[in-house]
Amino acid sequence: MELFARMAVPGARAGPAARFHGRFVAARGGRMKVEAIPVPRLRDLPRSAWRVAILAGMASYLDAAAIITSGGALVLYKDHFGLTLMRIGQLSAVLTALFAIGALVGGRLGDRFGRRRVFTTTMVGLALGTAMLAFAPSLAVLYAGTIIVGFCIGADLPVSMAMIAEEAPPGFKGRLIAFSHVLWMAAIGTTYVLQVIVGNLGELGGRLMWGHVLVAALLVLALRATLPESVEWMRARADADARSDDTDIDAGGMRQLFNRRFIGPFIALALFYGVFNLAANTGGQFGTLLYTEVAHTSISTAGLVNTAVLVISFASAVLFMRTVDLPSRMTWFVAGGVLAVAGQLMPILFGVNVASLAAWQILQGIGGAFAGESMWKVWSQELFPTLLRSTAQGATTFFTRMLAAVAALATPLLIESGPTTLFVTLTVAVSFTTGLGWLYIRRLPVAAPQSFDFTTTRETR
Repeated sequence: MELFARMAVPGARAGPAARFHGRFVAARGGRMKVEAIPVPRLRDLPRSAWRVAILAGMASYLDAAAIITSGGALVLYKDHFGLTLMRIGQLSAVLTALFAIGALVGGRLGDRFGRRRVFTTTMVGLALGTAMLAFAPSLAVLYAGTIIVGFCIGADLPVSMAMIAEEAPPGFKGRLIAFSHVLWMAAIGTTYVLQVIVGNLGELGGRLMWGHVLVAALLVLALRATLPESVEWMRARADADARSDDTDIDAGGMRQLFNRRFIGPFIALALFYGVFNLAANTGGQFGTLLYTEVAHTSISTAGLVNTAVLVISFASAVLFMRTVDLPSRMTWFVAGGVLAVAGQLMPILFGVNVASLAAWQILQGIGGAFAGESMWKVWSQELFPTLLRSTAQGATTFFTRMLAAVAALATPLLIESGPTTLFVTLTVAVSFTTGLGWLYIRRLPVAAPQSFDFTTTRETR
């Protein structure tokens, strides 16, 4: 079995020539030994693998595009539909809650019925939902479309990430999973640019923003129809179906996440993603509020800072993609965690002003690329076997989004009462996830892809 992660192979020379990853091969006496394999370069990746990575990875693009479009379009729809602030809050909450539920359900269905069947169905639903939001004639249709879009993007994400991992050639898995985060960043930039272009068009601008998501969903739906099912999933499914003993594991069952072999990785990844996301979500959801209400600057200034942060974060995501399959992965992780913690400390040490908030976002953007959601995506593919992979990722996504929704209710109160408490909380949160990743998650064994047994050595990531 080849490991997704790279390991330092004893006896390998230091420097660029020592870029190796390992796989287990049989040795005499039935024992396993690690065979060193040079890490392949991206230019050697077949076009077919890029095609799967792009089409499945578009789940991340559509996720970011839908969330940001919803926020912008609701403001542009405000006068036409008579939306109050309460209504806007309700629609935003509905999108978040249905995303969480969709991830939980979609992940489970993806392990049980296959990747292709689920992500084709979710893309049909996403196209329908975005069409409803783009052409909504009434408030009721707006609510219905939001429910459908939230559920479908949530259901699509864990299944698509599993598809990328399973279809990636040996030596490319980590990088292609990380590529989905690059697409996520690209969606943010594209949607922000579109928002600037149509921002003065009122209702029409909101419809055009949803039209962008609709066109992307239809294009991905048409192209995904040509993708075959995951070979790894089909083999694992056939193997599971062929077993007849009563002690066999119900592959993909939700209850298996609480099996003693998986409960450790499951809880660890849920806490890692959920707690780190508190910092990321605060910046994304309340960053502008902090700039305008606490730092007392203009929305345009906040927009300029956010644009700079986006560019830096995109570059960091590309760098993570290039380093995630190297033996130095955890060195980058620790460096990223330290930067992210330092970012949370900036407003505490220097007060809440434009400079400290900008430093907070920039350091978090760089650090989070190596010690945040991207790392969670990679670990989620490594720590669970094929028929439990998208179930686990869907469940941890559900926990994370629900935790973010609850935190969003308390964050404005913390800002109003004094933001120092908020940033102390975020400092503790990011320190916790960095320690959790370094001290515990990296030591967890990698799951064999087509069984429910672990096959690995320690310190593989």
